[in-house]
Amino acid sequence: MEEEVKDEKKKYFLHPGYVFVSQEPYWIQTVLGSCVAICIWDKVRKFGGMNHYVFPSAKDSPNGRYGNVSIPYLFQMMKKLGSKKRDLEIHLLGGSMNEDINSNIGPLNVEFAENWLKKYNIPIVSRDTGGQLGRKVIFDNNEGEIIVYKLKKIRTEDWYGK
Repeated sequence: MEEEVKDEKKKYFLHPGYVFVSQEPYWIQTVLGSCVAICIWDKVRKFGGMNHYVFPSAKDSPNGRYGNVSIPYLFQMMKKLGSKKRDLEIHLLGGSMNEDINSNIGPLNVEFAENWLKKYNIPIVSRDTGGQLGRKVIFDNNEGEIIVYKLKKIRTEDWYGK
């Protein structure tokens, strides 16, 4: 008789403009178009988090929807929980181009993240950026593994992790 394996991980759906970090095991999920997400994993302490930002930077009323707020906050949260820069693995995702609206915001979002990480000498271990398709991202913050689904059309169930 086979033993049933129960997945102990909770699920968390990360909306645009939010940052989520936990030392508890989670499947962190989000959906990206031109937005960018950074998944960060502490390979020594075995936990991590993710951000999801919409625009590269803001001068007025900055908040988590902007990379210049969201990225530093993500790193501050990891540091507060004991992470050291040398122990972090970074995954960069998103930044697709939507030809229908003729916007270059996706590539600008990716460029902002790349420049910020380079400025602080933080290497990117994997990336899935650009192109024409949206992405559904599932990050296992306990193992540091990522699943990326490419989406031609984003459906309601993609947004709510069903």
